[in-house]
Amino acid sequence: MLDHSHHPIDQDWQHLASCRGTDTDMFFSPDGERGSVRARREHAAKQICHNCPVLAECRDHALTTTEAYGIWGGMSETERTRHTRRTRHVARPPRAWERRTH
Repeated sequence: MLDHSHHPIDQDWQHLASCRGTDTDMFFSPDGERGSVRARREHAAKQICHNCPVLAECRDHALTTTEAYGIWGGMSETERTRHTRRTRHVARPPRAWERRTH
């Protein structure tokens, strides 16, 4: 989702976004929205994202900046949170019992 109010205009990919010029209300959940109403709105927003020429850039932006709200790069906030949890790999030293000595 393209949101002009929070991002510098120098991000060229945003000028190519399919959502440019659309009603941003479609991409953000109003207070208290739930169930099938929310699902329909999100589905409609994701349809706009589906063939967007900059879908990957938008998704990368949302994941990198941890956008907390809205549909970005075809993903909802819940989907982005799940994706981040699945892909987060924290480097850690091996535990003592994991170390092998030769």
